[in-house]
Amino acid sequence: MANNRGRDAGHCCRSYACRVHECDEIPGDTTVVEICSFSGTIGATEMHERSGAPPRPWNASHTRGLTLLAASSARVGVDAEAVRHVRDLDALARRSMLDDEYAQWARSEDRVWEFFRHWTRVEAYLKAIEVGITGGLRTRPPVGWTIVDLDVGPFHCAAVAVEAADVVVRSEE
Repeated sequence: MANNRGRDAGHCCRSYACRVHECDEIPGDTTVVEICSFSGTIGATEMHERSGAPPRPWNASHTRGLTLLAASSARVGVDAEAVRHVRDLDALARRSMLDDEYAQWARSEDRVWEFFRHWTRVEAYLKAIEVGITGGLRTRPPVGWTIVDLDVGPFHCAAVAVEAADVVVRSEE
């Protein structure tokens, strides 16, 4: 079955804000990630102001056609990538994946999509611990962190990393 992932998204541009906070209606120590959309293209600072999130550490990601923002009392990182052809994808996958991750990726039907899904998870965590990709593409989060894939449409992969054990994602268009 064919899919539209990875096709040119044209001039479509969406912006989302992820607000991570404690929520009374969710039982226990659950952390909630809210995803809100904004029309047009705006910068990360303006997104943070519009999101209503209180002044606190936040993280943003920009890619062709998509901007994400995450704010939290817990450490948080967010990454988004436009799904696209990558030259020497196999070599990049070998450098950025652990052996078992690479073996699973090599068996996947859609290697390009799965690569970007993996990449956004890793980079979201590296951004949350404030080291970015220079922190090592083979670095993985310890126990107590949650990585959540975000559904941002057929042209992008995105993930948020939160230093919390239990996370719920809510979307608001």
